[in-house]
Amino acid sequence: MKILIRILLGLLTVLLIMMTIVAIRFNLDKNDPYSNEIEENKIPKFEKIPVGFTQQFNKEKSLPVTASVLIDINNDGVDELFLGGGYDQQDELLGYKNGEFISISKEVGLPDKTNLSSLAGASTDLDNNGFSDLIVSREDGVTIYYNTNGKFQASKLDYDLAGNATPLGLTFGDVNKDGFTDIFVANYIRKDQMIGQNNFSKTYGPVSQLLLNNGDNTFSDVTTKSGLEYVHNTFMGIFVDIDNDSWLDLIVAHDTGEVRTYKNKGDGTFAVMPNPTTGKYGYPMGIAVGDYNNDGLVDFMFSNTGSTVPTFMASGNIDDKSLFNPDWIFFENQGGFVFKDVSEETLTKDFEFSWGAVFADMNNDGLQELIVAENYVAFPPHKLFKLPGRFLVQKADHTFAATEARSGVVNPNYGITPLVSDFNQDGYLDMVWVNLDSPISAYINNGGENNYIKVKLADNANDLGAKVQVVTESGKRLTEDYVVGEGLTSDQSSTLHFGLGSEKAKSLSVKYISGKTFDLDAPITNSIITIPSLYPLDTLTTE
Repeated sequence: MKILIRILLGLLTVLLIMMTIVAIRFNLDKNDPYSNEIEENKIPKFEKIPVGFTQQFNKEKSLPVTASVLIDINNDGVDELFLGGGYDQQDELLGYKNGEFISISKEVGLPDKTNLSSLAGASTDLDNNGFSDLIVSREDGVTIYYNTNGKFQASKLDYDLAGNATPLGLTFGDVNKDGFTDIFVANYIRKDQMIGQNNFSKTYGPVSQLLLNNGDNTFSDVTTKSGLEYVHNTFMGIFVDIDNDSWLDLIVAHDTGEVRTYKNKGDGTFAVMPNPTTGKYGYPMGIAVGDYNNDGLVDFMFSNTGSTVPTFMASGNIDDKSLFNPDWIFFENQGGFVFKDVSEETLTKDFEFSWGAVFADMNNDGLQELIVAENYVAFPPHKLFKLPGRFLVQKADHTFAATEARSGVVNPNYGITPLVSDFNQDGYLDMVWVNLDSPISAYINNGGENNYIKVKLADNANDLGAKVQVVTESGKRLTEDYVVGEGLTSDQSSTLHFGLGSEKAKSLSVKYISGKTFDLDAPITNSIITIPSLYPLDTLTTE
C-alpha cells in the first residue's frame, strides 16, 4: 500500500511539474518574442462592433473548428458573413447595414439543420448564373446552396465519403481547364474515431479527395488516378498556380505531418514536390496565401503549435524528435517549386499556438499584413490564460511587428480564423475574428490617407486561379492570386484588394488560367474595377 501511495505521489509530482512548465511557457508566450519596433503611423487602428452571434461548440460531437465564409450574395459589392452553427445550433447569414451586422438568414432562405456541425465553408459560382453559391461541409458530407438572385436552394453533393472521414477544408478551381469547377475536399478523421491529439502515425486518418466536375455539377472521385491519394488527417488545401505556368497546383496542410506541395502536370495528374517540411512532422493547420514581398510569386504561411506546448508533449510518438518542428512555417516562393522557410528572417517563427491565417494589406501601404488566430478550446491552460491573436504589420524590410494591442484587435477567445473585407466601403479592409465556443468579433478599420484599388472578377471556373497584378507609378508590382479557402475552414472575400500607399495605379493586368489576359492602363485609383468573366472589354465597369 505504501509503495502504491509513493507511486501515485510521484505521478502527481510529475504532472504538477509538467503543468508548471506549460503555465510558465504560456505566460511567456503572452509577450511578443521579438519586440520589433514600428512607426505608429503604420499601425492600423480599429473600432469593435457587435456581431450578435456566439458559436456553440459541442465537444462530444464535433471537431474543434467552425465554418465561416465571406460571400457577396446579391452582387452589390458588399460581402455578407456566413457563420456556421455548432452541432445543436443553426447557421447564420449576416448582412452589414448601417454600421452593424443583422441576420438575413430567413429572407435568403438559408435552410435549418439538425444534429450536425457546420465545419467548413466556401463560395463560388458553380452553376454559372452570375451569383456566388455557398458550399458547407458537415459530418454527413458537403451541401451546396445554389444562389439565384440572393435566394438559396440546397443540394447535397453526391460523392463517396469514407466511413472514417469528416470533410473539412474546401477549395475550388478548374484543374484540367475544361471550363468547369473542380473541388478538393480535405478530410479529417471522425470525432468518434480519434486516437489522441498528437498521433503521428503514417496511416492515421482518411484520404482527402479530388472531385472532378463532369460538366453538369456532378463529380467523379479521381483522387487515386491523379496521384493525390495519401492517408493522413488534413485540415485544408488550396488550388493556386505556384510556378506561374497557368495550371492550378495544390498545397495541402496535413495535421501531425507535413505540408505537401503538388505540381499540376497538365495531364490530369499531380507530382509531389519537395519543400522544407518534407519528411518532417508538425501541426500545419491554417494557410495564408499572398505575395508578401511583391516579387510576383505566391508565398505561404502555415500555423503550428508554436512555442506554447513543450516539445516533449507535442511531439507525441515520433521516434526521432529532431524531425519535429513546432514553429510557425513561412514558405518564400523562389520559383520553380523551390521554397525557403523564412520564418526566422521575417520574425514570425517563435510565436504561439495558432489556427487560421490570412495575408492582407490592412494599412494600404502596398505590403501585406499577417493575421493569425490563436487559442485552443481543448488545451487546459487556454481556459485560464488566453493568447491575444496576432496582428502582424509588415515593415519595409519584410519583417513583421505585433500590433494587436495598439490596433485594438486583441482576441481573448478561441480563434479559428480571421476574415477580411471592406464592409463599410471606405477603401480600407475591416476584419472579423471567427471564434469557437465564444462570441464572433468584428472590427471596422479607422482608415487613413493611403490609396487603393479593388478588383472584382467573376466567381467561376474561368476566373478562379487568375493572377491579378497592379503596377504603381513608381513601378512597384503588387500581385494577388484569386483563390478559394484561405484561412482555416473558411473563405475570404472574392474582391481582391491592393493598397497603393501615396501612389496611383499605372496599370492593371489579369492573367487567366486559360492563358488569356486582360490589360487596363491608368485604372481609376480608389475605385472598384469590375471585370466580367473573360471580359469583353466593352462591359468593363468602374465605381
